[in-house]
Amino acid sequence: MTSFGYLLGLLKIALDTKDKTSEVIDEELSGFLSDIKPEDWKEIIRIAIRNSVAGLLYDILERVPDIPDNSRKELISYSRIIVRGNYRMLIINKQLTEILGKSGISFCIMKGMAAAADFPVPDLRKAGDIDILLTDIKTAENAVREIEKLGFSKDEEQHSLHHISMSDKNGMEIEVHTMLAEPFDNSKINGYLEKLIPECGNHIRKREIMGTMLPVLEDAYHAYELLLHMLQHFLRAGFGVKLLCDWVVLWNRGLNEEERQQYLKMVNDSGIKGFSDMITICCIKYLGLKRESVMWMSPFEKGKNREEQEEEIDLFMEELMEAEEFGKSKGRMVALRGNGLFDYVREFHHQMHLNFPKAGKVFLFWPVLWTITLVRFLRNNRKVRSVSSKELLQNAGKRAKRVKGLHLFE
Repeated sequence: MTSFGYLLGLLKIALDTKDKTSEVIDEELSGFLSDIKPEDWKEIIRIAIRNSVAGLLYDILERVPDIPDNSRKELISYSRIIVRGNYRMLIINKQLTEILGKSGISFCIMKGMAAAADFPVPDLRKAGDIDILLTDIKTAENAVREIEKLGFSKDEEQHSLHHISMSDKNGMEIEVHTMLAEPFDNSKINGYLEKLIPECGNHIRKREIMGTMLPVLEDAYHAYELLLHMLQHFLRAGFGVKLLCDWVVLWNRGLNEEERQQYLKMVNDSGIKGFSDMITICCIKYLGLKRESVMWMSPFEKGKNREEQEEEIDLFMEELMEAEEFGKSKGRMVALRGNGLFDYVREFHHQMHLNFPKAGKVFLFWPVLWTITLVRFLRNNRKVRSVSSKELLQNAGKRAKRVKGLHLFE
């Protein structure tokens, strides 16, 4: 088994410790650890850190005596940093809830902090920044003014169309989202997501997260938002195994029938059920997502060759393994929805619109904007990514083969 395979096995045990006795956990560990040699631990911990999931292993690896001291110290040090960062974020989230609530601004906490509530030890689920969703775009300026009172300011450069980036002097970041995701290259899902924002305002509830009551989306909408987050990163440089862990603990907790039907409606209406199914199947196979918790989704495609489906699942997991956290590994760019010339042109045109959202609406400007987009692409490859454009395009074509079977936006 590879080091990444060992990591997946350990995560599978770590994500399912709720309601289990110490004896049961020790038994599961002893059966799995027999093949791991002392020299393997350095690489396992290294990969776990690069995928931002090492903290999730902390509790179960305390029970393992054979881990070399250097690797154990690295794991302990990393986990302490995560816990300190999470509690600082928790304090800020509490302040946000109070200050925005007093101003009558409808919002909720999204992504990492909201997902943490489902983990056996929420403190150890790493969150990179604070994400909040405003359910009325007209309140964005007022929200920014209120957040500035907490010591945050708008970043000089804003690199996204769907959120406002803010940070404080200590480097803590808040993303004030006015959309559920950055625009995709499909008008159907973009229109659907735009209409969904006001509806989200009717589906916010308070939930206890690390001892504090915070506003989050109801389960169906929370699951849909997590899926969109994965899809957005997948179609860019990719994402790692951490977001799959969020998926496992959410669905293993279980949703009621009303929430299930609402989730299915949203993924079907927006044409991303194929992506939802692939994520779900991978989590069943590799990370301990319980079949009985998700079979109502009908994630397995009927009439499909079993071997062919297994190959697609393995290729998808290989994609996540290569990506690490949010596609940080070298030589990655967007995933195309096909390998033809039209697919490259469509994605290039989409990137132009993302870079120039206002000017891109005037088709007379397109030739100039295309040229600028191309120059930026070539310059970033050389100076930022330190990789050849040829290698990036070849990688994009390779990733396109993995996208094809997901039937996106159909």
